[in-house]
Amino acid sequence: MTVAVALTGCAEASSGGGSPNAARSSAPSGAALAKTEQFVAPYVRAPVWRGPATSPPVAQAKHIVYVNQLPTQPLFRAIGTAAKEAGRALGWNVTELDAATLNDLPEVFNRAIAQKPDGIVFSNLSANEYPTITAALAKSKIPTVVIGVLPNQVNSSYTHVVDLHYSLQGQLIGAAAVLDRKADAKLGVLGFAPGFDPSGEALIAGIKSFLASSGGGSVVATKTIDVATVTDPSAVGQSSVAFVQANPELNAFYVGYDGTSSTVVPALRQAGLLNRVDVLAYQGDAQQLGWVRDGGGQVADVAWSQAWATWAAFDDFNRIFNNVTPPADDGVPVRLFTKNYPPPAGSTTWSGDFAFRAKYKALWKMS
Repeated sequence: MTVAVALTGCAEASSGGGSPNAARSSAPSGAALAKTEQFVAPYVRAPVWRGPATSPPVAQAKHIVYVNQLPTQPLFRAIGTAAKEAGRALGWNVTELDAATLNDLPEVFNRAIAQKPDGIVFSNLSANEYPTITAALAKSKIPTVVIGVLPNQVNSSYTHVVDLHYSLQGQLIGAAAVLDRKADAKLGVLGFAPGFDPSGEALIAGIKSFLASSGGGSVVATKTIDVATVTDPSAVGQSSVAFVQANPELNAFYVGYDGTSSTVVPALRQAGLLNRVDVLAYQGDAQQLGWVRDGGGQVADVAWSQAWATWAAFDDFNRIFNNVTPPADDGVPVRLFTKNYPPPAGSTTWSGDFAFRAKYKALWKMS
């Protein structure tokens, strides 16, 4: 790492009332911080509209099923709320089906298919995770719009993917670590085994690429976890504490999405480790945004507007029903929140800082 190299040899003698070695050591740090501030600048303020400029006529009397794979998680509840909201705006019927546990997902998707809806929408479920679900959806020929998976070959069986730009989100997490640790980020990472979570892998790759290109730090340790651990609050908390204790060089910790952070942050606090490592995550849940704003142990959160992404999904459905190809990029923005760029007061997810509902209604010519 550039900064580490520059810090070696600082005990050499200096003359002329200053420390040339100190000057040399601070120069790479200053350059990394300046580069990072420039990179995050567009993502710490309100976005502009990058969505579609025109719309086909609104298709009539459509029925959409939303499959909620984790009803206990704020993310999936928010998408369900926004789906009903967008459906009302279009005059469509929206049904939500909830899974009690992840093991119930194949049966819940079978019930969704059995309703013979015009479309099925869900979130954060890559096609490789449950092959039986993917096969059943493909056999049904029901249009599927999925929020929050990679638009790659793995997910090509889905009709459309609302791209949340995971590589960019990862770069913003890396940038937040650089800023938080003054260009000396020593980051620990939680992640699934390779091949299980392509979206998470893209995000982590984005973190690493930004740290490497900026010279502001590196990933020094990685902890592989499984779904059973992530969905068990006690297990993920204990695993994270053990990981941080086993890696004393860490000064920052990327824990994945905010649902994991909600357990990891209290566990680290109880273990007395939050004074050593700063937690970073993504998703923009209300609790985590409050922690970032108020100094609650998480120092950065990369957010995407869950409601905006859901309205975009319904716009995609309308295009599909009109035999119009949805845009490759729906224009759903992401935003970085840190202690220096805090979220507004209140206990809500990020609104998007844009009147996207009014924009979509205008496109659809709906009042």
